[in-house]
Amino acid sequence: MSKRRTDETLDPKDWGSMKKLAKKMAEDMIDYQETIEERPILKPKTEQIIEYFKQPAPEEPLGPEKTYEEFQEYFVQNKGSYIAHPCLWGGVVGQGTALGALADMWSSGMNAQTGSLEITFDLEMQVLQWIKEMIEYPLDSSGILGSGGSMANLIGLNVARNSMAGFDVNELGCNRNLIFYGSTENHVSIQRDLEVLGVGNKNLRVIPTDEEYKIDIGLLKEQVEKDRKDGLTPVCVIGNSGSTNVGAIDDLDALASFCKEENLWFHVDGAFGAWVKLSPKYRHMVKGQEKADSIAIDLHKWMYMPYGIGCTLVKDEDAHYNTYQMNPVYVPHTSRTLSDFTFEQSRSLRALKAWMSIKEHGVGKYRRQIEKNIDQAKYLGKLVEESPLLELVAPVNLNVVCMRHYVDGLSEDELSILNNKIFSMMFQDPKFGFLTSKLNEKVFMRICITNHRTKFEHIDQFIDWFTQKVKSLH
Repeated sequence: MSKRRTDETLDPKDWGSMKKLAKKMAEDMIDYQETIEERPILKPKTEQIIEYFKQPAPEEPLGPEKTYEEFQEYFVQNKGSYIAHPCLWGGVVGQGTALGALADMWSSGMNAQTGSLEITFDLEMQVLQWIKEMIEYPLDSSGILGSGGSMANLIGLNVARNSMAGFDVNELGCNRNLIFYGSTENHVSIQRDLEVLGVGNKNLRVIPTDEEYKIDIGLLKEQVEKDRKDGLTPVCVIGNSGSTNVGAIDDLDALASFCKEENLWFHVDGAFGAWVKLSPKYRHMVKGQEKADSIAIDLHKWMYMPYGIGCTLVKDEDAHYNTYQMNPVYVPHTSRTLSDFTFEQSRSLRALKAWMSIKEHGVGKYRRQIEKNIDQAKYLGKLVEESPLLELVAPVNLNVVCMRHYVDGLSEDELSILNNKIFSMMFQDPKFGFLTSKLNEKVFMRICITNHRTKFEHIDQFIDWFTQKVKSLH
């Protein structure tokens, strides 16, 4: 006797109940965002929570309602950090928006991919065109959306390597002679990406910066000359349009000219700082980034969209296409598709949250939000300078404030110990979120404001809170 066949699917048994649950889930998500300021910035994990997430996968179905209840009880109510909180300024993080989250829901609901025959292709192409217009990058350049800045840098640096190597890297592989250049302010993703690409960390020349933490172009020139004399192949210079540690912006115009003279690829890591181009007040700071051969940008940072969405733009579309294009027999195509410009063959519809967000708010509102965040950082910097207890470790050029408690007469080691104590107090009284970092061996508090929910009153409250913590140590 043959086994009984089954037509079982993963669809709900009761679509009416699923619709009720879907409505509740959407409303709960919006409630979560609406009440985010009432939630703690940090919440340590309990032993119960740790043990719960060690459970094996269930053999029998739990059902949608019970599954959602457990998600609320064990995840939402115990989330370790609330990066959407208006007083969280650690890392360079965005907070997302209500419509952006709903766009992600629709993207998953349609299980949408970005094939050339789908309307999703046209939607992503429109978003890419909007991005070029917004940062004034050449409109005939190519582009692709990815998971974030690390992927965006990887895609651009791969095009740089393949275009400037002088041989077919895809066919022959990498060699030890290809040299890349960046400053001490480069993001860690640059090193990771070059390791992934087979260039190797040893072939990344880390150039010192000047007093404004911009790459020293004189030292860069000397290093390029030396490498050529040594029989090596200089390939690419990586400029910062907003460094993560201090918010430094290289002299991008001068770097563009240098790369043109030296026949080098010019890549800009503009993960968050590239968006300064939107601001009439501050756009002069990123002058020259539009001359880059490739540029990496995030939309989940200073465009405040839900994670994760980044973008790579490449001035030479053919160079971009030739780096990635393949035409396997199982996915034949005669015209260029989005998968011809990236590592990813399967790609979700990341563009939908960007399309909906830009439509919802308009470019002008993003412009005002970016200017607000920079003004808030400069306001915080002014309060620090006015305080006898505090010190700026670096100039506030963009949206990053590097500050510390300073006591005259203490050594750098003693000051570091003191400021680490203050940082540990944040976990005991988590009203504000920030990180510590180092600059010239000085430990400091790093406040990075890429938060559309932050208000100027939050800055005042933070200074009062921080000053109280400082005084409690004496």
